[in-house]
Amino acid sequence: MTVEYYPCVFRLGGKDRYVIWYSGDPDRLVRESGRVVTFPSLAQLHEYARVHGLTVQPVEVVTYDWDSVGRWCDEPLTAGIAVAPFLKAWNMVLDALPPGDESGLFRHANERAGSLYDKLFRANNLPAATPPGAEYYPVWTRAEVLALAQVLRLGVAEVQHQLNGGEAV
Repeated sequence: MTVEYYPCVFRLGGKDRYVIWYSGDPDRLVRESGRVVTFPSLAQLHEYARVHGLTVQPVEVVTYDWDSVGRWCDEPLTAGIAVAPFLKAWNMVLDALPPGDESGLFRHANERAGSLYDKLFRANNLPAATPPGAEYYPVWTRAEVLALAQVLRLGVAEVQHQLNGGEAV
């Protein structure tokens, strides 16, 4: 399997940090000595990639706005559920976890919240998962909205934890 590297920006705490995500088995963020490697600028990300022999794909940088996700979690409303960004955020939290880490709160919440993930996934109406001409528009209960907020809040905390090198925040 060919590994491809992509630049991403994480907006967290009002600050942008660039990271390198790679597709592989499994997908992950680039780490050094167990820590997610972050950069204050895209230029520094590209310099790091050059020095380490990583070919970063020439694509638009994807932004993960963790601050926005956190704000929604603080006041979760059904109308504010952004299915595509929330699904991308959920997937990225899993990719941000260190290999072999089975003990984190997000990992446990993820295992218990499979039906919420499935609902987000289906709501994206991806062509590979949605029959032609069909569309899925979920109906969220208040309990599901609150549970989704709890899982995503844990996800934002996990990303912050990983960006801080696994140190307590």
